[in-house]
Amino acid sequence: MLERAYHWLSGYVEFQVEGDGARFFTVAAKRGMAFWGFTRAEGRAAARVRPGRYRALRPLCRRCGVRLRVRKRGGLPFRLRQLRKRPGLLAGAALAAGLFWFLSGFVWGVEFTGCERTPVNQLAQCARKNGVYLGVRKRELAPRSAANAILNDMPQLSWVSVNTGGCFVQVAVKEGTAKPEPEKSRELSNMVAAREGEVVHIEAQQGRPEVKLGQVVVKGQLLIAGLYQEVPDPYGPQPDKLYQVAGAARGKVIAETYREFTVQAEGAVQEPQEVGREVRLWAEAFGLRLPLGLWSRPEGEVRTWREESRATLLGVELPLALERETVVRLERRERTLTKEQLKTAALLKLREAQRAALGEEGSVLHETLDFTFAEGRCILSAQCRCRENIGEVQVISTN
Repeated sequence: MLERAYHWLSGYVEFQVEGDGARFFTVAAKRGMAFWGFTRAEGRAAARVRPGRYRALRPLCRRCGVRLRVRKRGGLPFRLRQLRKRPGLLAGAALAAGLFWFLSGFVWGVEFTGCERTPVNQLAQCARKNGVYLGVRKRELAPRSAANAILNDMPQLSWVSVNTGGCFVQVAVKEGTAKPEPEKSRELSNMVAAREGEVVHIEAQQGRPEVKLGQVVVKGQLLIAGLYQEVPDPYGPQPDKLYQVAGAARGKVIAETYREFTVQAEGAVQEPQEVGREVRLWAEAFGLRLPLGLWSRPEGEVRTWREESRATLLGVELPLALERETVVRLERRERTLTKEQLKTAALLKLREAQRAALGEEGSVLHETLDFTFAEGRCILSAQCRCRENIGEVQVISTN
């Protein structure tokens, strides 16, 4: 195998001997001529010799009275001589090699793994912000620094690794559950009722509950005590001294309460309306984003959205994309609402007021709505039976 490779790299001339071939090869061997590939073609002897030694055979042919006929020329030197007559082919090969070297310096694929609760788009945006995206130069990519930056920007992740392999990058993440930090409460405090209600649930994390389920409490009544004295068991032995507990009261007391809300919606509203739009095109190639046109920065109130079309090959995304940006110019104009639209707007305001007053844990069990229309506006009154956390912390001053 190595011998064949050597002969192909150095080149060879395959010739046929017309005449006394036995004498010719005998005399040539005595003179140190090297031949290989001996065969017979058309009843005559044939062999191969290096191109530079073929001309040295002419004196030997005259002495032996034979003639040599070239049957074949092969090997790298003759292939290169043929390519010299085709400069376009050489230029194309050089251009292809240069293009391959240039394109191999970019990232052609980014894969995200380990995302279960975290949206992939959110992780991709964070990775792009830190220099990991489709089309980035490989020499500009710092995997370890990018992984640390992504981990700092996304606290919901417990581990991030940016792995490179050729022209492809894998961003592997592991999601973690953040441990809730315990509240450090050193002050003395109680929990009192923020408003009247009937207690339906008690959860005392610190302190001693002072109310029972089903009990009706008033505003300011003690719910969970952080400063209290031991209550001995009346059926057991009585202690000589009752211990005192002094600390912070924490927990929640859920109660059914009564609330009244009043909101109003105006009959005329200022709404943004479209007065024109403009489409802008951007071309992205290997991380470079170029505008396909000239335009100025939009003035006034606008609404924009973008659509990206990325080139693919055999199901693989390429670092080539066309981005379409639509800019809609808006102008605020007054619009008069109908009666049904007024009721809908008032109802939306009521829901916002209820959510702000009851918090995330609160809910409305039952409500009675009263709509009143006057002077082009809608006034909505609501009587609601709610369920909410009425406990609030009251710090005990020791001064």
